[in-house]
Amino acid sequence: MPEQLDIIQYFDFVQTRASKKKLIDFFNKAEFNIEEVFYTQEILKMLQKNPDVVNSFKVAEGNLLRINTLLNEADAAKYNYLNKFFYKEYIDEINFSIDIYINFFNYFNSVLRNLNFLDMCPDYAEIIRENMEFISSLNIDNFHNKSSGIKKIKKILGDIERNVKNEGYKKFWNFFYVFDMYISISKGIALNELIFPSFNSDNHFFIDEFKNLKLKSSVINSLKLTNSNMVIFTGANMSGKSTTMKSISTIIYLAHLGLAVPANYCNIPFYDRIFLFFTVSDNIEAGYSYFTQELLNLKSVLIDLKEKTSFVVFDEIFKGTNINDSSKITVKIIKSLSKYNTSLFILSTHLNVIEQQITDCEKVKVLNLESFFKDNELTFTYKIKNGWSKLEIGEILFEKYGLNNLL
Repeated sequence: MPEQLDIIQYFDFVQTRASKKKLIDFFNKAEFNIEEVFYTQEILKMLQKNPDVVNSFKVAEGNLLRINTLLNEADAAKYNYLNKFFYKEYIDEINFSIDIYINFFNYFNSVLRNLNFLDMCPDYAEIIRENMEFISSLNIDNFHNKSSGIKKIKKILGDIERNVKNEGYKKFWNFFYVFDMYISISKGIALNELIFPSFNSDNHFFIDEFKNLKLKSSVINSLKLTNSNMVIFTGANMSGKSTTMKSISTIIYLAHLGLAVPANYCNIPFYDRIFLFFTVSDNIEAGYSYFTQELLNLKSVLIDLKEKTSFVVFDEIFKGTNINDSSKITVKIIKSLSKYNTSLFILSTHLNVIEQQITDCEKVKVLNLESFFKDNELTFTYKIKNGWSKLEIGEILFEKYGLNNLL
């Protein structure tokens, strides 16, 4: 996951450390596959239709740790009448662990049985059925060790040893932790009232009434592109350019993970790669300056564009060099990138001097975040408006913060 987005927190309701690792791995993607996206959507849509199961699902990691210890140490040969007499504490510990083992698998089997998954997600439904069959094969229905003799306990321990050997549990635990991850994401979708996006092959881009997940009272904006693949955000500092670009990027990223998004409606093209450059740092060890790193970032994008479609964001592109160099190469980049019709590029800039040089670029859409003076105060509405921002506030803020007096 691009660290600038920091969105995993809104979907992090996992109940085990192993599930948390699955969640982190799930969000750490740079390349995307449309079939995987639709598969994930189907699973999450199915869970959204099972809110009772999602909201009631609960496991204790301590119990799972005890179960895994039991699986690693199970030895039916040691569970006998002699040890029951001479090693009572050991036998009691085994009995307690088996009771937790039985209760867990009975509980999780009931969770899966209560899911309404038929005809919703066929591929995942088959995986659910396979795991229900595995649990059934454990032969623990209506079994409680407190009322069972030593032979039945030995039988369960023997079954555990067999399933450990044939790696039956390994496959189950992988399913379980991913299931917990999906439950966690589903809770985030419901809590944040997100909607599932759709994809098109017509390069039609429309996100209606989108918001920022981080802001409780987020300003609502919309973005519609019909014949543009390059968006340039202009505007004064503090007007909300970066926040708006991050809001759009979050939606694109979540959509490409197969998740629902913070918008009223979302229909977008599918991109193979996502590049987000909101922060750029020099690399002292490699001897790269800030500007060099900007060029290397651009190079990585251009290489990928030869074979893949991409969604790319440059926040304040080429601010690591002087205004003359920056203006020249920014115009060159805008005109060159706009030729990649199936990709989308979003950038922000303060370079008002380039406005006249890109008026002939039909694929470029220039926007600004509205700001103006009202009652001698600078006002930001954070609303997207068409056209180039003409407001320059550097000297005004210089005076506002008393720097003229200090000088």
